[in-house]
Amino acid sequence: MTRFASAIILFFAWSACLGADSVRLPVIQDNSIVMVDKEWSVNAGSSGRIRIKGNQHIVALSFDLSAIQGKTITRAELVCHQAAETIFAVTLSTIAAPWEEMTSTGLTAGIKGVNGWGYPGARFPAVAGGNGFTLVHQSAFELRDGKYHCDVPVDLVHAMTSGIAFGLAIHEHETDYGRNPTIFSREQSAKQPYLVVETDHRTDEVPLPPTDLKLAPVDGKSARLTLQAPRLGFAYKVLVDGYQLGRHNIPLVHPGSRQSITLRDLPENLTKPGLHTVEVITVNRTGQQSQPAQVKGELFSVAPISFPKLRPLPAATPPISNVAVIPVTDKYDRNGRAVGDLPPGYRTHNSLYDGQRIHLKAAAGEVIGFQVLLRGDDEVSVNCHLNSLDWRVDLFQAKYVPTRGRHIPDPLVPLPETIPLSRERDQAVFVDCYIPFETTPGVYNGIFAVSDGREVPLKLTVLPIQLPRKASFLCEMNSYGLPDHVDDYYALQQVAYDHRVHVNILHYSHHTAAPGARKSNLDMRLRSGRRMNNKRYDAIEPGAKQAYWDDFEAAFGPYLDGSYFEEGHRGRIQAPGFYLTFHESWPLNCRAYFNGDPDAYRSFADSPAYAQTYVNVLSDFVRLAKSRGWTETGFQVYFNNKGSLNEQTKAPWILDEPSSYWDYRALQYYGELTDRGRRRASDVQIDYRIDISRPEFCRGELAGRGDLWVVSSSAFQNYRRLITDRMQRDGLQVWVYGTSNPVHESNRQLQAWALDAWRYAATGLVPWQTVDKSGQALRQADQLGLFIFDKTPEGKTVIRHSMRLKAFREAEQLIEYLTMVQQRHDWSSSQMQAFIDHYATLTGSVRKLNADDAGTAEYNRRALLNIEMLRQAAVELLR
Repeated sequence: MTRFASAIILFFAWSACLGADSVRLPVIQDNSIVMVDKEWSVNAGSSGRIRIKGNQHIVALSFDLSAIQGKTITRAELVCHQAAETIFAVTLSTIAAPWEEMTSTGLTAGIKGVNGWGYPGARFPAVAGGNGFTLVHQSAFELRDGKYHCDVPVDLVHAMTSGIAFGLAIHEHETDYGRNPTIFSREQSAKQPYLVVETDHRTDEVPLPPTDLKLAPVDGKSARLTLQAPRLGFAYKVLVDGYQLGRHNIPLVHPGSRQSITLRDLPENLTKPGLHTVEVITVNRTGQQSQPAQVKGELFSVAPISFPKLRPLPAATPPISNVAVIPVTDKYDRNGRAVGDLPPGYRTHNSLYDGQRIHLKAAAGEVIGFQVLLRGDDEVSVNCHLNSLDWRVDLFQAKYVPTRGRHIPDPLVPLPETIPLSRERDQAVFVDCYIPFETTPGVYNGIFAVSDGREVPLKLTVLPIQLPRKASFLCEMNSYGLPDHVDDYYALQQVAYDHRVHVNILHYSHHTAAPGARKSNLDMRLRSGRRMNNKRYDAIEPGAKQAYWDDFEAAFGPYLDGSYFEEGHRGRIQAPGFYLTFHESWPLNCRAYFNGDPDAYRSFADSPAYAQTYVNVLSDFVRLAKSRGWTETGFQVYFNNKGSLNEQTKAPWILDEPSSYWDYRALQYYGELTDRGRRRASDVQIDYRIDISRPEFCRGELAGRGDLWVVSSSAFQNYRRLITDRMQRDGLQVWVYGTSNPVHESNRQLQAWALDAWRYAATGLVPWQTVDKSGQALRQADQLGLFIFDKTPEGKTVIRHSMRLKAFREAEQLIEYLTMVQQRHDWSSSQMQAFIDHYATLTGSVRKLNADDAGTAEYNRRALLNIEMLRQAAVELLR
């Protein structure tokens, strides 16, 4: 089965027509594009042997097409001479940008004046493999007498002869990096690659121009063209004031449909505000062109946005002795040394504190926090309250943990009755004030008091706005393995709820595939005292139409329907994200039915009950969810496992962070099964979730699917446009996953990470592995441990948390402010990006420990404090 990323290739007859001509087309450029860390800038254009190796080396070829220009192609075959190792199957695709053999690398096409492949910053995969509107085809690489023979669909050749493609890319299906498969290049004259093409003298039907062209401005550098596709045609040429738009922006013709084309990557002199002319010409397969269709419009003008004048900080006053107040996102080590870049005097003069009074501004429904850094001689008690108000106020003591030769606050515990103070060291006390949703706007006063007589007045201004109870931007805290008791699960979720986030815990392992293997780990102890009947839950027979859900409902029902939080600050919130058990080995162990074929569409052909049982049981869950009112719960069908064809206890594919072609194809297969199972789930939210770190290598699979992609931080940085284009084209939802900042770095990094994701239309973050069940994070700095299991003196399990959770909460609440600003002022996404960039320049990188690391986003340290200015600006626009 052949799939295409942006267009369906219309095949001409494969068999040679009577009187067909056969032509051999020599390669005129070839290069192995290297995509290996520290080798992205390597050029192999002069090498005698070039590698085709998984995702690390993709070969680019271009041919002398002069002999077949204007002809109809009836058959094509690519021939390459084997040099080392064996290649069995490949993805062929067109290339959407011109390139130079001796100067192209993974980072640049080598074209003078263009930094990237087709547009600034674009890497090679962005213009091949089904991306950038390229054609893609899967083919066997058949080895005969030392030569690989590969059928090439004729439209890939037509794309080159008609000028809409700039060569072919060859991408190996496998990702076995223990070998170095190579072919001989054109430098080996007797063994250079070539195309054998058969043609005839038929001409393609005369193309028709598109109709009903309309223009819409997007921002100062881009615009959007929509048109009605003609009945006849293959491709478009688009010209903006006579300048030809890059092929990576232009889809093929979809006859009779409404199509959209983004006008971007244009020279600066063409993007001046004013009247511009756009022409569209339809091209057929033999290169004939239609009459141009033309439209004119005012483009590239940017509507002004409001940058309010920010109120100055309260004037500094002589500070109260040994008292400092700072935002919850900042921190000082135990000795009073700043973590990150904080200005001199910041401890006693910042947006919250003038040295004598705490100044807070918040929306109704917000949780507003601050921290007080205390020094002194005595053991003291601490209290904070708002005058004559019975609002919830939580106080925590920060614990200082060793890291990088310093002791830095991170874990928080409930504030004890008394705490010892020292004149030489800080003790941080955190305060969270929960402002009721029904609060009347106005000024409220309170006090932070220390039992030794020191008092800090508090002034809280409640703004005339209310935060939504449900988070519009989600922070899903990832974890693996459920706690022992259901009460511990709910304690974990309560801490998450209080910080506007949620915890999602995967409850199956990598080793579920073998016949008879345990398929899931759902055995928490229920409140009744007995354990969940995991054996009965897993005991699903082939062809079954129902599953045993009783214990599932008993354990998770109050969380799924939100009733557990009925009395909470935000009220009843159904679970924003929840892993269902469905995966390749639930409801049935996949290896019991797998026939060894790497193509998932053929892997279970002998056992149709495997797929049907999956569909049946998912349909049964839909019935259950409807009956229980779980209509706003964020259910996820997620395939977490990483295996290989030869590991009999694991899945035959890598389904979490797919790598090889077969992995992506398997995800496509299970996606279609999931679609069948949730067919009647219109009022139940069941997302098909794919965690993906290589979105550039889908090779035509997953096209057109509006799934939930959880994309690695590095992929979101390096292939941002590729991802955002798919979001617009396919309705894809995107969250970004990575690792929280280390304890020794500023917690404002988390705010920047969330803002950077949100401003490019991502709707969530997924910090990786956030639960520390050992309790070590209370004593040692732990980059991952945001939720920390602890024991009371009586032996009861309790959940502590990291102060970094408050940075996630601050980020979510700031995004709610920005969402309200955007809605109130009717700003476009580009206007909102400009607003954010005006105050906080979010430039950064992603630090990875190895190729499989989720990555930690790092932003310009000096710009992090400006996020506070962004919040102030939003407040001014919402007053």
